[in-house]
Amino acid sequence: MKKLNYIFVLLILLAFTQCNEPVAKTHEQTTTPQDTIHAEQVKPFYQGTIMETLDAGGYTYLKIHENLEGHKHVEGHEHNDFWVAVTTTTAQVGDEVRFQKELVTEQFYSKILDRTFDELMFASNLQHKVK
Repeated sequence: MKKLNYIFVLLILLAFTQCNEPVAKTHEQTTTPQDTIHAEQVKPFYQGTIMETLDAGGYTYLKIHENLEGHKHVEGHEHNDFWVAVTTTTAQVGDEVRFQKELVTEQFYSKILDRTFDELMFASNLQHKVK
């Protein structure tokens, strides 16, 4: 009986989470320019030039030389080259790219490349311009 109750509760939760009806926006739910600015702060865009590429397992690893043009620079903060992983792309060395940070990991080991990255940023929304 306890198992049956558990299944019933799961089915109810599933039904509520699968509802596709639009929700009417209230005054509190409207989007303001401040909301847009805040969303961009949560997932900022990074930009730079590709210095090296490695393809492995559905990902392309890009070594990026960051371009800070148009970005605020925090005093005392060094902007070094860094590695980014994105879904497989045709971007090449020398291309200018722009992307959004999703997750940063330390000591990331790639079995396919048999390589450990001291720090690796997983990114999305890759945009690139051939140089």
